[in-house]
Amino acid sequence: MEDEECKKLVKTAEDLIAKRELIKALVFTEDSILVHGENEGTSSRLHHEQATAFLHLQIKAENPDVKCAFLLAAIGCYWDAALYSPVCANALHGLASEIGSLHFYKKSMKKAKQGLSLPQTETSRMSSKEQSLWTDQNRGLERIIEDAKSKIASPSTIAGLTRVWEPKKSPETSKDESKGLRSYWLGLDAEIKRDLMKVSIAELRSYAEGVHKREGREALEKALAFAREHKKWRFWQCRTSCSKEMHSAEECKTHLEQEHGADFKPSSENDMVKRIGKDWARKISGGAWEPVDAVAAVEMITNQLEYVKEFTSKSKKRGWSEEWPVAADEKRRKLLNEIKSLLVLLCDRMILSSSIRAWLMDFPVQLLLKLGVSKDVFGSQLAETPQGICFLEYDELDQIQYFLKKIKCERDDGTDLVCRAVDSFWDRTRVQDTIDLDDEFSFVLPDKRLLKKKYVPLDDEGNINLIADPNAHYAEGKVQGDDIISWLVDDSSVDESFFSKPIREHNLDIWMAVLRAVQLTCRTLRSNYAKKKQFSAYEAALTEVENLCMSEWERRRDIPEDQWKSYASLLCDKCEERFNEKSPSSELFLCAVRDVFQGHPSQPIFNSDVNSLRLICERKDVNDDSVVNSTDVLKSAVTFKGLLTGSKILLIDNSRIRLLDNLTKLSVFDYRSYMLRLLKPFLLNEIGKMEYKAKSDAAKAKADILLEEEEKSQAQKKKKNKNKKVFEVAQQITSTSMSIPLDKTAEHDQSANRELEDAVKPEDTIASEMGGLEISSNTDIQDQPTEDDIQDMQNIPGEDPPAEPLEAAVGEAVARYNSALDMTLKALMNIKVLKDDVKQPFHAHPGEQVPSALQNFFTAFSSDMIKNDGVYSYLFRDLLASIEEVTPIDRLTSYADEAFEKILQLWQCWKNSERESLVNRLFTLNENESISCRKCRREQKSPEERFYGTLIAADSIRDLKCAFGDIKFVDILKVDRVDYKMLCDIEKGGCGKTNFVHRTISRCPPIFTIMLEWERTETEEEISETTKALELEIDISRLYQGFEPNTNYRLVSMVGSVEEKECICIAYQEDRWVNLKSDWESVVRFFGERNVRPEILFYEAVRSMA
Repeated sequence: MEDEECKKLVKTAEDLIAKRELIKALVFTEDSILVHGENEGTSSRLHHEQATAFLHLQIKAENPDVKCAFLLAAIGCYWDAALYSPVCANALHGLASEIGSLHFYKKSMKKAKQGLSLPQTETSRMSSKEQSLWTDQNRGLERIIEDAKSKIASPSTIAGLTRVWEPKKSPETSKDESKGLRSYWLGLDAEIKRDLMKVSIAELRSYAEGVHKREGREALEKALAFAREHKKWRFWQCRTSCSKEMHSAEECKTHLEQEHGADFKPSSENDMVKRIGKDWARKISGGAWEPVDAVAAVEMITNQLEYVKEFTSKSKKRGWSEEWPVAADEKRRKLLNEIKSLLVLLCDRMILSSSIRAWLMDFPVQLLLKLGVSKDVFGSQLAETPQGICFLEYDELDQIQYFLKKIKCERDDGTDLVCRAVDSFWDRTRVQDTIDLDDEFSFVLPDKRLLKKKYVPLDDEGNINLIADPNAHYAEGKVQGDDIISWLVDDSSVDESFFSKPIREHNLDIWMAVLRAVQLTCRTLRSNYAKKKQFSAYEAALTEVENLCMSEWERRRDIPEDQWKSYASLLCDKCEERFNEKSPSSELFLCAVRDVFQGHPSQPIFNSDVNSLRLICERKDVNDDSVVNSTDVLKSAVTFKGLLTGSKILLIDNSRIRLLDNLTKLSVFDYRSYMLRLLKPFLLNEIGKMEYKAKSDAAKAKADILLEEEEKSQAQKKKKNKNKKVFEVAQQITSTSMSIPLDKTAEHDQSANRELEDAVKPEDTIASEMGGLEISSNTDIQDQPTEDDIQDMQNIPGEDPPAEPLEAAVGEAVARYNSALDMTLKALMNIKVLKDDVKQPFHAHPGEQVPSALQNFFTAFSSDMIKNDGVYSYLFRDLLASIEEVTPIDRLTSYADEAFEKILQLWQCWKNSERESLVNRLFTLNENESISCRKCRREQKSPEERFYGTLIAADSIRDLKCAFGDIKFVDILKVDRVDYKMLCDIEKGGCGKTNFVHRTISRCPPIFTIMLEWERTETEEEISETTKALELEIDISRLYQGFEPNTNYRLVSMVGSVEEKECICIAYQEDRWVNLKSDWESVVRFFGERNVRPEILFYEAVRSMA
């Protein structure tokens, strides 16, 4: 039953990872581990799936520090499962190579050896393919071991990550982008500015619900409810399934340590490695460290004990006394200063243990004993101050310096990288803006310093001040500057996905990665504590050996020499006696005696067996002096190792503490993120509406004057004045909206429509109800296009040909005319899904300035006002001017594909925080290229790339059509790209084999664009053959994997080129090509006869046309 449940859990995790729902995969595996953690098999497999999710996140991440953090998290998941030691070894080796870490090279070698030692009893049941994979895996592990050994032997050859990653800078806001808004703000009265700062919670709630629907309203209610209860915005939340909320960093740390394995302490308090206190650290750095004349000092102690006790007690707090006799010994002085520097460094790094202090201070005590001063007389006082070290002779000082240099002060365990990764997340989500409330919870009150110059947010605590009188609150101080506009358009402190995901999932990926890193560090602490305990037990065994030898030496004083027993014989008898006890202490005793007899004091081996007892018995003839000397040296070596392990434990614990601090920092959730997400656009909207109203009133007054003048014009000039009127009104609307983003609610669209409708009288409009590109004609559908059709294809309903302008302004537009841009724009206007999209209410992103030309164009297009006589000409002229701001007219392209790109670049700004860019939504293909290696079975995926469509050479279409005969157009596109191949990347663990590429797209765009590339030298027959190969409908599932069959797209418009600088467009409506009033066969024939090269094909998803 448990196996079945395990399979279900693993399958669910695998499915989530396959769908690349990695956050959900992390949540599911973590919750399942907490529930099924006692089942080792289930826990191991779930950890494996979680590691897989982290590896996918690692591939996806751009920041190398974040990549390393995710890789370290995957290693933490694999660590305890011996079965996954091969993949863990690979991950460790990859991390070691990435960051140049000797530490991880050693770990990778250890895990690789563990992987090679896995039982192979099941290989007989393996297929030949599985056996081959097993063999390849073992060879890979052997290569890891060889490379790690090489790097460990020559640390200077290790090279790691050297480049400094800089995040992609978001496009800087143009200086002119908010210029109008700043000018308007600076012109406002100070009282109006103060009133704007008092944001009504009722109005903010209405805005949140209107813009962000239910999610926005609920987010605001949660934030306000929390603020009402706690009088602050911040709290700490555990991201595991317990989801505990805490209200201080210390509470959060304690929870993580006690409940989620973020700390390790040995079972006994006596086994804890402790740091020296601040008092001792101060004494070390504050002393003169002059060498003391020990002999003269002993004379003072012997002859003037009371005096000595008096001056040492006075200097006890400082730890140093100038009364001791100083020795003129430059060598000792130099050595003492080096020891001081080392001790200060160890104190600064917090890795000087109390055990090392005790070991150091035992030296002066032993020295005084040799000089005849017992510890009871004075030695204990000398051990309380580091000045006791200054009593030592050169040899003892040299031994101390040698030991202190052996202590490692740094550990290349990836902690620095993880901390930098956390900083990159923290900087993006941290909020420091003060947001207060009135005491009745009716108003939200942003920081009053926003009304002054040089606003710098400094509030890290998120406490809330309840303001009794908001008017008095903002009345304090002078209102000056426009820093508030910069604050409003800057949304760097806001995570746009807050409203759509639970608080638990906020920063969950990096939070889980850091938790795994902390837990991995704790496992390392556990193993080092076990090693230190083993050293201590081994040292106790050596002490027992010393005591046995000492008791024999004492016994010899009372018996004849012929009754003496050698130390070796005595120890051998004791080993035979304790061999059968099978206790850990007995085994270590045998190890100690064996090592003493073998004379390898610096190489203690912590294991014993029958061979150990045999070796001991074979060495019974070792003389007593060798036993004593070997025991002393071995004990000294083991003491060294124990002390070094203690310092290493403190060094590892430093990493744990740093990681835990960062994990605690990531556990913060700040409701100000919700508030800012609503406050900034709300205030921008309010300011924008005020600005718009002021300019709208001025525009209306001017429009009234113009209309009155128009009515007085003579009847014979009606058409001329009418066109001039359209131009002036359009110009007036344009100037009105220059500094207003379109998101100032839909009322601006409606206002623009009304003004255009008033200017263009009903009697002047086209009587027919044809489509956006249909030609004004009442003739029957013709089989053959006429000579005037090309001219028809360059016009829209109701528009006069540009060759006969009525006004000077129109003449200027003709002079600046660009055929490729014009025809491409008209082809786009025939796409239904595009028109439906721009009809939707639009609110621009804060700080995003939508060009007024584009704003007016979409207003007219969505409302069909663009069909009215003369309107399109003016709108096209303005759009052309907007494009010219980036690309001067003399450098504008004459090719349709390049014109299409220019148009989409202009349209990219049509976006906001709720909806991505119109271009990304409707046109963009998010394409992935991947391979599944035929040789090593490794999956490899290239980073996702974005395209506006797909490109194919016209001659390739003809060649493939000729080669395959009856082949569909979509299959031509597929075959054209089938020979593209990719290498299985050796640097990422691949085999170097060349494989065919598989292409996928993450979603089907509503509009699928195909661009044809021409040589411009084609004959009429070649153009005709190319056009014949095109099709009205294509099935995109034949081109990209992962979609249901019959995912159909229909051709709705085309752009073609007639000559080098002349383009046409045709549109398909109601089963006919409206410009040519004919069917597809006639279109093909016409294109061939007139040398029209189809350059852009716009296909629309059939489902969006329904």
